[in-house]
Amino acid sequence: MKNKILRKVICSFALALILAAVFSVSAFATPDTLPADIASTNESLITVRAPETTTISTTNSKLAISAVAAPGTVVTVYRYDVATNLFYKVMLEDEPLESVVGSSWLFASQVDLQTGLNQFIVRGAIDDENFTISRFDVNLLNEGFMDRIKGVISVIFN
Repeated sequence: MKNKILRKVICSFALALILAAVFSVSAFATPDTLPADIASTNESLITVRAPETTTISTTNSKLAISAVAAPGTVVTVYRYDVATNLFYKVMLEDEPLESVVGSSWLFASQVDLQTGLNQFIVRGAIDDENFTISRFDVNLLNEGFMDRIKGVISVIFN
């Protein structure tokens, strides 16, 4: 009888330890919006690899975004809204463009661009207080604009 009780106590204790270990991982929610003047609190959590520069122009309506970060870093992509002066999470199929970096140390995704200026923030965070902000601007040019530029260039060089 004592052995059964002792086994139950040990099993209950082991289960409690396992549950404590599983649920002790601190989870945090990334903000849905960020102010336009947000700054990093930790400069070394994420390195954006693509786009390669902070300002680009393109005629491609899709933009690849990639970054390198330590495993466990939460990477979230935000787009600027001029009307509210805030950055909002980019949504893909009703889900935020957000991921926890795994053992590969890589984050990669793509976003749809809107004609004109698109301003983005990629935020890498390990908790609510430690995050890196990486900004870049992408100007989506329409095909007609590019055709006019090609015409001007051909006139100049012909």
